[in-house]
Amino acid sequence: MLKRIRIDKLFNVYTYDIDLSNPDGSLVKFITAPNGYGKTTILELIDATMRQSYDVMFDIPFSRFDLFFEDDETTLFSYSVVRKDIYSSSSESDLVQAVSKQLFIRLKRILGGVESLLGYYSLEQSSSGSFIIRGNTNDIQMFFVSRTCFYLTDDRLLRQKKDTGEGLLDLDDTSISAYPSFLKELLNNPEKYYDKEKYVECFQDIINHCEFANKHLEIDRRFGFRFVSTDEFQTILSLEQLSSGEKHILIQVFELLFIAKSGTLVMIDEPELSLHMMWQINYLKILNTISSLRGFQCIVATHSPQIFNSLWSKTIDLFTLSNTSDSDA
Repeated sequence: MLKRIRIDKLFNVYTYDIDLSNPDGSLVKFITAPNGYGKTTILELIDATMRQSYDVMFDIPFSRFDLFFEDDETTLFSYSVVRKDIYSSSSESDLVQAVSKQLFIRLKRILGGVESLLGYYSLEQSSSGSFIIRGNTNDIQMFFVSRTCFYLTDDRLLRQKKDTGEGLLDLDDTSISAYPSFLKELLNNPEKYYDKEKYVECFQDIINHCEFANKHLEIDRRFGFRFVSTDEFQTILSLEQLSSGEKHILIQVFELLFIAKSGTLVMIDEPELSLHMMWQINYLKILNTISSLRGFQCIVATHSPQIFNSLWSKTIDLFTLSNTSDSDA
């Protein structure tokens, strides 16, 4: 479980110490803030850490980034990245540019207040973009093999354009069109379905309780699932005929139930996109249902108090934290 996040000088400005625990022991935490305070950036840094992807860490300015993982009540692991940039200025320009950027990465175990070093290495990125690694990365990379994350970004409905030679063609940038086939294969595989029957029931229950406009969800081995209109002809609808809000709900529920690994760290950026007020108000209930069924810890970045039913005890507000850190300085 990810217990705490600390970041110093994000964008060379903000320092945050984020406690991810809740008074009621639940594993869903919300991060709120005005635009520009780093909600999404913090999720990106966590995702980069869990995947051990260094490009993101070199692209985002900060001085130190710490993650604290709790395996049990007595064992804590501390993962820290210290960043140092070497700058130069040109006599021909007012611009100050980084000649090189360095990351110093350390993993410690904290047991009974006693720290022990498990791994350490450094990386340097030159102005040309090339990398130099000093030290052994194996121990830290192995640490994250069993600590996976699943990141639902806010661009889950963005569309890509493909040049066909005769013009630009819009392509759906999500896997939404593959969902029915995925479920069809699951329903026709008794061994797999036995393990995930509860997920299928949960999927149908959540989507139909959302009451998509004049349509309902049907699940069957012949087609996986489909939406049927409530008109007199019972018209079968394609997924592209869903509204953007309906697609956002469908993507989040399906991905969390069937694609994300059980027990993983789930991060969701702006789940409220295109959702009307009642869906936002019911979102926390939906997320709690799924996270309990799948054993997830969830971190959600949002602008909307309705997403967490104004339960501020489950939130961290970066604007408030930034003011607190300024007053403490």
